[in-house]
Amino acid sequence: MTQAPNIWNTGLPLVILGVLGWVVPRMLVPEDTRSHKRVALGVLAAVVALIAIAALVLVAFDIPSYRTALAMGGAVLTGEIALRGSALFAIAWAPMLLLAWFNMAQRVEALRGEDMARGDGA
Repeated sequence: MTQAPNIWNTGLPLVILGVLGWVVPRMLVPEDTRSHKRVALGVLAAVVALIAIAALVLVAFDIPSYRTALAMGGAVLTGEIALRGSALFAIAWAPMLLLAWFNMAQRVEALRGEDMARGDGA
């Protein structure tokens, strides 16, 4: 039986995933990069990682439901249910991921501007 939504099984995972939406892309993209392509690839890798992390968070916060799904349908069905549910948690991490992407793109442009300024002054 699924638990009723409350602050511990819904609110806390949303907060955790929101924070991870900001942190994960920053872990995957070097701070000194001057490439928007590198930033975009890091953000895409973060999307894949966040979907997997969201599935793990769902399972961790609702173990009884997933234990039942595992017993009834096996690991593949349980994984499918967790991944489908994790896509819904994009409401928590997607806005933070987009803000992180925007911030990293601004940083790339600032670093490029500094490089150009140093090149003009030398």
